[in-house]
Amino acid sequence: MRSIGSSATSSPSAPGTGSRTTLWGTVIGLAVLVVIFVVALLQAANANSWLGWALAGIALGWLLLASWVVLMVRKAARFGRRQVEEAQEQLRAGSGRAPAAAPSGATRSMRDEKLSHSFQIVLVQSKVIKQELAGLPSEGVDREALDRALDTIDITAGNGMSMLRQEPLSGTVVD
Repeated sequence: MRSIGSSATSSPSAPGTGSRTTLWGTVIGLAVLVVIFVVALLQAANANSWLGWALAGIALGWLLLASWVVLMVRKAARFGRRQVEEAQEQLRAGSGRAPAAAPSGATRSMRDEKLSHSFQIVLVQSKVIKQELAGLPSEGVDREALDRALDTIDITAGNGMSMLRQEPLSGTVVD
């Protein structure tokens, strides 16, 4: 255990060291297969026997198979790296942190679209309630309290829509 700000840090291995080792191992392995193929090809040409050509063909097959495997592994590694980056971006977006790179254009998130739609529904329903209350008799109804509640709903929904559009807030403070 060490304290924060301690200068005694363990030296982690440099990033990419493992990939360089893997790359060199792959290069050496393919080079060995190429050498085996060339030697088999030369032996087959010198001896001019069916068995020599069959061994050269087998060496060529192994060389092609190894090359194909290397290409597929590299392709899968690139795909995996892309998937990890996308998952990290989604995790950042889900945890409230800003993404590493801005998305293309001024696209709004699905969350903002849903919130905006919900606020519009609230405003429409508030208008319907006002229209229905206008047609009712005012006996026994605290009309002033209902009007204040509906105004509060309208202001809250309007402010929510403004925040989604990054507009300044407007409205009246009611005590």
